[in-house]
Amino acid sequence: MEEAVVSTQSTGRISILDKKKIKGYWPVYDDSLGEKEQTGVVEMEIEIMTEEEANEKKAGQGRSDPNEHPTLEPPDRPSTSFRWLMMPLIIFKILVWDKYKWYIILAFIILLIIAFLGLLIYTSPGSLTMAMFG
Repeated sequence: MEEAVVSTQSTGRISILDKKKIKGYWPVYDDSLGEKEQTGVVEMEIEIMTEEEANEKKAGQGRSDPNEHPTLEPPDRPSTSFRWLMMPLIIFKILVWDKYKWYIILAFIILLIIAFLGLLIYTSPGSLTMAMFG
């Protein structure tokens, strides 16, 4: 059986009925904003076979058994891709801190000054009374 390898760079067309098996990368486009923009690439292998060949080469749904034809490897994901619920500070940094860092720092400094002035006003009558009447 012939196998054809296709990439997104190829300009020619390949007939899957002639090759029977094609493996390659297909672009994914988004045109929701009115212009066509490539948002990703999907690696895919397509194979056309007869009913007898399909009965010989059983395949499960997704990665379930039998995972033999084609064999699907586990996905290569970063170790932190699904731990975002356990790391709220990282999410805070990504969503808030990067955009509003200087506003947050300025608000914190203003709150410190207000707290200092409030404590100064709160303690000054007692201090003045102690100084005057000793």
